[in-house]
Amino acid sequence: MVVKQTCQISLAFLLLVSCLYSAKFIVALFDLTIPSPLLAMLILIGLLYFNVIQPTRIAPVAIPTLKYMALFFVPAGVGILQYTALLAQNSYLLLCVLIIVPTVGLICVGYIASQGTHRD
Repeated sequence: MVVKQTCQISLAFLLLVSCLYSAKFIVALFDLTIPSPLLAMLILIGLLYFNVIQPTRIAPVAIPTLKYMALFFVPAGVGILQYTALLAQNSYLLLCVLIIVPTVGLICVGYIASQGTHRD
């Protein structure tokens, strides 16, 4: 039982890593500007969509990875903390962007939605 589970986990990990390294190879070969992890996810989605890989095959690795996804954001948070001085210098600009852009977006969406309801 343990050997079977170990083989399933190893195969699932191998499938995910092969998608990543295939994407890295494609990005390097064609000198693409798309990040290789994003391309790897697109490759994996394509393989799952066309039933080349069954979702149950990657579940032993995917489920625990998704369960602890918050741990992957810790390095990003530490990276942001390294630039606190730069963020402080541009705090006024950042606040303006964080307030103005969503407000303009909501106004535009609201206007478009209100125009669509009058046509009924």
